Amino acid sequence: MDEELKRKAYLEGMKLKRAGLDNEVIYARLEKQGFPDELIKTVLQNMSIQQRREIVEEQKPFYYSGLIKAGLGVLLAVISYLIFPGIVIIPVGLIITGIIFALVNRAK
Repeated sequence: MDEELKRKAYLEGMKLKRAGLDNEVIYARLEKQGFPDELIKTVLQNMSIQQRREIVEEQKPFYYSGLIKAGLGVLLAVISYLIFPGIVIIPVGLIITGIIFALVNRAK
């Protein structure tokens, strides 16, 4: 396929996606403009993959902050054990919320 045609299809598809249109409408508009069906399907598939990658990249800092909270809770438990031998203060809230926060963001 011609690279120029691919480039035009991607540019038009991205423009329509940024306008807030869903895939069916984008498909119809690209088809109306005369782009081949295979190219339109490829464009829509690649745009969907790119959108998922962007969502994952946005969620990474939240995942890491959840792990940091859990690690901080464990570190505080170790420090409390060293300062007060025999009495272990476990910051359960910090550890559990950190783990839950990390798992929820990892699942997304």
